[in-house]
Amino acid sequence: MFKKVALVPRLDNDDALDLAIKIHRFLSRRGVAVVPEAEFARACNLDNGKPFSEMSVDAVITVGGDGTVLKTCMLIPKPETPILAVNMGRRGYLTEVDPGDAIEAVAKCLKGKYRLEEHWKLSLYFEGKLLTEGLNEVLVASPIPSKMLEFSIYTGKHRLVDCRADGLIVATPTGSTAHALSAGGPVLETSLTAFALVFICPLEPFRSFVLSAEEGLSINLVDPKLKASVVVDGRYQRELMPKSNIAINKSKHKAVFIRLGAPYLGRSLTRVPSLERRIE
Repeated sequence: MFKKVALVPRLDNDDALDLAIKIHRFLSRRGVAVVPEAEFARACNLDNGKPFSEMSVDAVITVGGDGTVLKTCMLIPKPETPILAVNMGRRGYLTEVDPGDAIEAVAKCLKGKYRLEEHWKLSLYFEGKLLTEGLNEVLVASPIPSKMLEFSIYTGKHRLVDCRADGLIVATPTGSTAHALSAGGPVLETSLTAFALVFICPLEPFRSFVLSAEEGLSINLVDPKLKASVVVDGRYQRELMPKSNIAINKSKHKAVFIRLGAPYLGRSLTRVPSLERRIE
C-alpha cells in the first residue's frame, strides 16, 4: 500500500483541478499522506504543497495529458517512483485511466491490485556534461525555418551518416509512438534497447534508422555558421552553437508506470487515429 502519494494535475484545466481535488480528498480519508505539487497547492489553497524537487513519495498521480506525465518523469527526484496517469489530455498515449475511472483506479492501487511497467529513459550530454534525461525523445531542429542543418552522426566511434535536414529526432521505444511516428518513423516494441533515428524533411530521401542504444549516438553540427535548438520531451530546451556536439545514451534510470489494463504498446497504438481501425 502507498502511504505517501504526490498529486500533479494540469494547471490550466479546471476539470483536471477539480478531479485532482476529489482524488486528494479520497486519499486523505483513507489515511494516505497527500503531497500536492506546489503550484497546484497554491492555486487550490491546499496544505503541504511541495515542488517536484522535494517529492519523496511512494507514488505519483498525474491528472492531465502526456505533457504532465513527461514533466513529472523529468522533474521528480527519484525517477523510478511509480506513476498512475489519469488522462485529461487529447490522446494520452502515456496515461492509464480515463477521468471517470480515476477514483476506482486509485482504490485498486491502495489494495495492491496493479502491476508496474518499466520504460527506459535517455540521457542527453553536451561537452561531457549531463544536461537532462527524457522518456520520449531528443529533437534537434533549425531555429530558422528556411535553413537546413547539416549533421554528422556517429554510433560509438563509427560514423553512421552525414545528412542535411530541417531536423532529426532520436526516440526511445516509448517515444516512437509520439513525434517520431508523426515524422514517419517506425514503432518500436518497448522491450527493445534501441533508438529510432528519424530525419525531418531531409534533403536526400533518407529512411529512418533503428539503432542499438547500448553504444549511444553522437550528433555533430557541421555548418560553421548555423545554430540549432535541442528539445527533450517538449520540456527542456537549449540553444546549440555552430559546430556543437551532443551525445545521447541510454540512461541508467527508468520511468515506472502503474498499469491496470493492457500493456503500453497495444494501448497506445489504439490511440493513433490512422492505426485505430487496423488494430481493431
